[in-house]
Amino acid sequence: MSGKRFSNCVVLLLLLVLVSPLHAQQQDMSQIQQQAASWLDRQLKGQPGRYEVQFSALDPRLRLAACQTPLDFEPHGTSELRGRVNLKVSCLDQDWFIYLAADVRRFVPVVVARTALPRGAALSPSMLSIQEMDVSRVRGNYYTSISELNGMQLRNRVRADEVITNVNLMAADAVNRGEQVVIVATSGSGTLGVRMAGEALDSGKIGDQVRVRNLQSGRVIRALVVSRGVVEVRF
Repeated sequence: MSGKRFSNCVVLLLLLVLVSPLHAQQQDMSQIQQQAASWLDRQLKGQPGRYEVQFSALDPRLRLAACQTPLDFEPHGTSELRGRVNLKVSCLDQDWFIYLAADVRRFVPVVVARTALPRGAALSPSMLSIQEMDVSRVRGNYYTSISELNGMQLRNRVRADEVITNVNLMAADAVNRGEQVVIVATSGSGTLGVRMAGEALDSGKIGDQVRVRNLQSGRVIRALVVSRGVVEVRF
């Protein structure tokens, strides 16, 4: 059965099962949206940012018995109240329910790209800004502070004013091939340490093992990347 035919059948069933006698008091359909807006307001209260809600129009053919008790609301299909949300609206004393679609848009100050940035770019504060954006359909976790992106690199290209999320990011290389680095040689107990200049023969992130040439002896060793431009060997 096609989606359109299925939807028509659902509407017809609602009309047959839920329709009230002509002389009975009918539910004010505008109150359904008003109560839904109040319910959403309570659920979203206290969350950061601001939100806007727009409801889809209810089928004007619906004739429902007036509910004498407060309507009951619950999300249908998802627990997240953002983006496209379907609310199940139930009247317990009249034993009917309908579904109400809402578009919940949430606006939060988040980190965005100032300009289009290429894949692999090592992020710096000058590349980023804070803007209030609609995050209702953002995929992944967004950031509210530029400092959270220190030491990060773009996994893919992003557009100007695009929200930066964890999906876009990977840890940036702390050591780049061909760069001069500091080699810290420490004893196993950590009580003795010697610092010397070296040249990175590999690129690597913090925690990676890379090859490094000792510029004094010319010897090539493997060392652990511990911070930006610093590698460590133990003896």
